[in-house]
Amino acid sequence: MAWDRVHTVNDYYDGPRLGIADVDGVPHIYEAEFDYSTDEFAAPYFVSPVDENLMALVLEDWEIWLRWNSAFKRGNASAETHPALPQDRERHEALKIAIGDRLRVDRAHSKYLKGHFKSSHHDGGTIVEWHTDEA
Repeated sequence: MAWDRVHTVNDYYDGPRLGIADVDGVPHIYEAEFDYSTDEFAAPYFVSPVDENLMALVLEDWEIWLRWNSAFKRGNASAETHPALPQDRERHEALKIAIGDRLRVDRAHSKYLKGHFKSSHHDGGTIVEWHTDEA
């Protein structure tokens, strides 16, 4: 399979756990499966299409976080302000309410794929290669 664009990484623990990424060029929510028997996240992800409205909200909030992260790395923002700069705080809070708990895979309409995430040297973002267990 080809490398797909990762739009957001909304949860990260030893690797991306939740966010939006393309699957064959189409935006999907990806969500890592937690293996309670090992008390760790497993390599496979559930993925399901994301609707345009939710994606727009998540992308706007992601841009707020990217601005905060850039300022934090430059030493212009403290960890206490995470995940939004003071000028973005009100909009971040409104987006958080608008998104609610909708950034979740629809298990009834999902695929189960393994994902290999890596940094893209082209644009500094992240890319992912999806494959099934058979691949």
